[in-house]
Amino acid sequence: MHDRDYYYVKIIKRVLAFTVLICTILSGILIYFSSNFSENMMLQMMEDNFLDNSKIYSGGISGYLQGRYNLLNTYAQYPLVKNMNWERVKKYFEMEVNLTNISNLSEDDMKSIKRFDNLFIVDSQGNKYSTDEENINVRNEEYFKNTMKGKKSISNIFISEKSGDLMATMAVPIWNKGEIVGALGGITNIETLSRMIERYKVKHKDSYSYIVDKNGYTICHPNRNFIGSENITKPSKNINEDFVKYGLYILNNDGGDLEYVFNGVSSNAYFSTISNTDNWKIVTIIPNKYIYGPIIKKTNKLLIIGALGILVIAAISLKGGQFIAIPMLKWNKDLEKKRKKLEEEIEYSNLKTEFFSNISHEFKTPLNIIFSTTQLMKFNLKKENSKFDITKLNNHVDTIKQNCYRLLRLINNILDLTKIDSGFMKLNLENGNIVSTIEDITLSTVEYVKSKSKKIVFDTDVEEKIMAFDSDKIERIILNLISNSIKFTKPNDSIEVNIHDKDEKIIISIKDTGIGIPKEKQKEIFERFTQVDSCLTRKTEGSGIGLSLVKAFVEMHDGKISLKSEYGKGTEFIIELPVKLVSWENGEGEGKKSNGKRNVEMMDIEFSDIYS
Repeated sequence: MHDRDYYYVKIIKRVLAFTVLICTILSGILIYFSSNFSENMMLQMMEDNFLDNSKIYSGGISGYLQGRYNLLNTYAQYPLVKNMNWERVKKYFEMEVNLTNISNLSEDDMKSIKRFDNLFIVDSQGNKYSTDEENINVRNEEYFKNTMKGKKSISNIFISEKSGDLMATMAVPIWNKGEIVGALGGITNIETLSRMIERYKVKHKDSYSYIVDKNGYTICHPNRNFIGSENITKPSKNINEDFVKYGLYILNNDGGDLEYVFNGVSSNAYFSTISNTDNWKIVTIIPNKYIYGPIIKKTNKLLIIGALGILVIAAISLKGGQFIAIPMLKWNKDLEKKRKKLEEEIEYSNLKTEFFSNISHEFKTPLNIIFSTTQLMKFNLKKENSKFDITKLNNHVDTIKQNCYRLLRLINNILDLTKIDSGFMKLNLENGNIVSTIEDITLSTVEYVKSKSKKIVFDTDVEEKIMAFDSDKIERIILNLISNSIKFTKPNDSIEVNIHDKDEKIIISIKDTGIGIPKEKQKEIFERFTQVDSCLTRKTEGSGIGLSLVKAFVEMHDGKISLKSEYGKGTEFIIELPVKLVSWENGEGEGKKSNGKRNVEMMDIEFSDIYS
């Protein structure tokens, strides 16, 4: 090689080395800023999600309290209450607070029915008349001052020595002829708030939520010793002086987040104001390890992979000669998972939005009908010289009763879904004749179906089939499917309930000649909160819960449910249940006979959203 050629080669090597060095540095800078940008973007998305969750949490608590206020406002509308006639009001209030036992209900269900431990009214001078006989003057109490200003109030949070549950005083103003004449309130069990905030957290041992009042005192907290004693704006053995400024920031703002260190744990606090309260705040604590740890770990991994890639490319470029390879970075699998998870969260958020829209519609419709009916009844009763029309009154009462059944059905379905999700829903299996049970259920609906100008037929190829089943769940399944058939069939259509014995399994078929289900909707018909019709255009009432419960009840029996449907021609639901028996050793035995009265009551509940 000539000296001149050697010189050129040396120059080319230096140019290549310099080019590779510049490209390596630029690539490193680019990867660094890209990873930093990705990290900040993912952190911002997570923080926005946590803030949104905080608002959802506060909305859930506000809705729970609003239910109690609605009941008090209902009582405050009674004429006897408006006239402050305590001697006559007392006996009705005592009936409410002395509700102690209803069969077939758990202790938690009893607490949800018995809303107040005592009820009271307070006149404009502060004289309190209570069902617990504690008649004192409360003019200096906060709830009395608020109600006399026309505000609803919740205060005096304490833990019951008797039950250990969280209790509070709730009160609303009593209006009479445009003036506030007093207050109506009661001591209510709000232990549900403690259970609610136990779920308001992320999956980390140091994550939790708590509620503070307008003065900073703890109302709900996982550590029950803090309730009523700890104040986030006052130093104590549990709250250091550095934390006080964060406490003041929380009280002085409607919502937001802040970062702080507490007991050696670096965390973020996301907080939101709870409506229907006197400036209460819910605060959710999330450790920074949960927020930043996984993201930093993944971005660091990406940086290391990028740096190694650049070094490999530099080595290949130097050895390869004249061409510099620019690597194509592949998508990181972890980033792809995060993208899919984000899409799932968006889809779930949309599902929740649709569900709450449906639930709001389902609650508002019967409540509006009940309210309108009571107004109409009151108007008719107040007419001067009007005759008492018992037929019209019975129609009004029937309307109220049907819409109460609708609310009860919706609440029962939501409770059942909650029990199923939490694993508390159990089967009460008993050996019995499933054929006669289904026949009794079907026959109990004949007159009702006939009143809708439709007919229902029961047929079976076996008269007796002894097997283990939960009669209550089977009743819910059959009535729900018959209810759907009634809603989606026209006058003179028919509904068939058939049973086929296949030795090791029993086949139950509910078939109708109604409008059918479009093919594209058949796969999602059993999904929770799903309806064939749009929630804004549907022709029939429903929350989209019924069929998902039916599927859950069938699967609890180790069975399966499917459907055959042709749009415009009808639908057939097919249930397959395995034939098995339970042993006498476990306390189970031959099934109970069908209770006709209970069938009618269950039918009234399941059919309560049918109007045409």
